[in-house]
Amino acid sequence: MPEANASASPREKAARRRGERRERYEALFPPWALAASGLIVSLAFLFQPLLVTRAVMFLLFVLAAYFSGKRIALSSTLLVGIGIVLANLLVPIGRVIARVGPFRITETALMEGIGKAITFEGLLYASKACILPSLRLPGRFGSIVAAAFVYYDRIIEYKGSVRPGSFIADADKLMLRVWEEPATVRRIEAPARYPGAAYFLLAALSAAALAPALLAQLHA
Repeated sequence: MPEANASASPREKAARRRGERRERYEALFPPWALAASGLIVSLAFLFQPLLVTRAVMFLLFVLAAYFSGKRIALSSTLLVGIGIVLANLLVPIGRVIARVGPFRITETALMEGIGKAITFEGLLYASKACILPSLRLPGRFGSIVAAAFVYYDRIIEYKGSVRPGSFIADADKLMLRVWEEPATVRRIEAPARYPGAAYFLLAALSAAALAPALLAQLHA
């Protein structure tokens, strides 16, 4: 095994470490309890009026997604966030704080753009951390959702293999890998009993996420 680890590429080593984190994470949290907590936390995040608090929650979502074994693409996160902010700046609202040629950067548009970017990316990372492959939704809808997560994970794992010089060929390989292989949902052997502390931790996190929004409503 040590020899195999030594000959593995950095990408394979990173994938192996993500797999180990994923196994530990999924053995700790019950899928339904984690999904319910994720829904509560996401709603609290969505209606959080303070941008600073929302930014802190966003960083915690990224950290949780990392420990869940999901692939974290910070460069893509940054690029998407910048795109959202720039799109919001196209409609100048509020006090002008800077000018770039004919382009005006206004305070209100900038802050709203940052808020929208943090909210959008935060909800994505929250779903990564809180929706486990072992979560089973009933009926046809549940099977569709499970297959969607399988396809999503394949696309994320392939990220970085699509190069500008061979974009068409690499994209074709990506489509073949994603769609031609059956969307077999990874079966996870659930623990006989999840740690009791995990339920307490999820309840505490849900309460902590709701507290700032509730306090803001009480003082409004």
